Amino acid sequence: MAKSEDPLDIEVLLVKGKRLMRHVWKHFKEDRLFDEAASLSFTSLLALVPLLAVIFGVISGFPVFSAWAGQFQRFVFANFVPAAGETIREYMETFLGSVSGLTLPGTVVLIVTALLLMFRIEVAFNKIWRVIEARTLINRIVMYWAVLTLCPIMIGGSLALGAQNLLAAFNLQEGVPPWLQQFGIFLLMWTTFTLIFLLVPNRKVKFRNAVAGAFLTAVLFEIAKAGFVAYISNANYALIYGALATVPIFLFWLYLVWSVILFGASLAASLTTFKGESRKEVEWPVRLELQMAYRLVGHLWEAQREGKGVFVKDLLDDEKGISEFQLRELLNRLRAADIVSYQSEEGWRLIRDLEELNLGELHQAGPFYLPLGEVDECPRDGKWDGRFCAALKSIRESGQEPLQTPLRQMYRP
Repeated sequence: MAKSEDPLDIEVLLVKGKRLMRHVWKHFKEDRLFDEAASLSFTSLLALVPLLAVIFGVISGFPVFSAWAGQFQRFVFANFVPAAGETIREYMETFLGSVSGLTLPGTVVLIVTALLLMFRIEVAFNKIWRVIEARTLINRIVMYWAVLTLCPIMIGGSLALGAQNLLAAFNLQEGVPPWLQQFGIFLLMWTTFTLIFLLVPNRKVKFRNAVAGAFLTAVLFEIAKAGFVAYISNANYALIYGALATVPIFLFWLYLVWSVILFGASLAASLTTFKGESRKEVEWPVRLELQMAYRLVGHLWEAQREGKGVFVKDLLDDEKGISEFQLRELLNRLRAADIVSYQSEEGWRLIRDLEELNLGELHQAGPFYLPLGEVDECPRDGKWDGRFCAALKSIRESGQEPLQTPLRQMYRP
């Protein structure tokens, strides 16, 4: 009997899921996101109190939510800080209680510290989504304020406006079943992470990709929280650290949280380039990167003639033998040499006249090796490879003169 071609075939879905996770894990390691999680953990340890002070201040600033500010605060501590971190909660509540006594300069410093954490988060997310251009100052302030207001208002609104009516509708005024409460908390976290993945990167993120990444983050967050509580409950850090045990425990928890968030963000970003096929993830030989740069300029030149830009996913379709990470590295080298430019809406564009740009200048655009001894090993499956290999042979035989050949001549049919 023939194998089913139904797109919903479980076996097919499992194979695609395995490829997707391998794709995401590769991106996660290439972006060095474990190091990024460690950096964000330390930054969060310093800026968490100012950030929570700003968020709780936003919630209490709305009269409709002010009566629920205390419940919102307990909700955050109960669901985002593990039960083993009770001491942390007491410290934070003490710190937050003293925020009201700050003077104007102290309040400004508090807000700036919270914004600096947001800036650090934006940098990490832009790295994951391969965003090169940063936001302008005004756009950053607007985005930061949107995140600092929309997320808490959404959660606070759910608590303040929906709780009574929802409980009354289901006759649950006397109490909420634990499973329903946990499910509601999971939905709130899922929605919150979705908003973060949509708003923070400086590029348009597809809604379905953000939802998928946020779902994975919410699931892993619950798993991490349960595992962390179980581990800490059976490990007596006080014997080693004494009264300071709270600090490394909480820092470790922050590291787990950021690792989970960045992994979910990696999934959301990787879905942009993942097509489901079995694409062999191989690295283009470093000694032949000049040839790949030559190919990329050729693709951009063709797009320039049509008056359009090229996106990374299109270049990956044209060049099967290079990974996305290596491709972006080469494009960034060409960008630093003012050969190409990038706009988030238009993609990559060639900005040099190829009648003036020669092979020697392309060679100097980055730490490229001139593969004169590997001419016979150079791939020849590209439409411009023949002239590139001929130029290398000519350089090897007659010296540097062929390096002055304009690239426009090398791309002619």
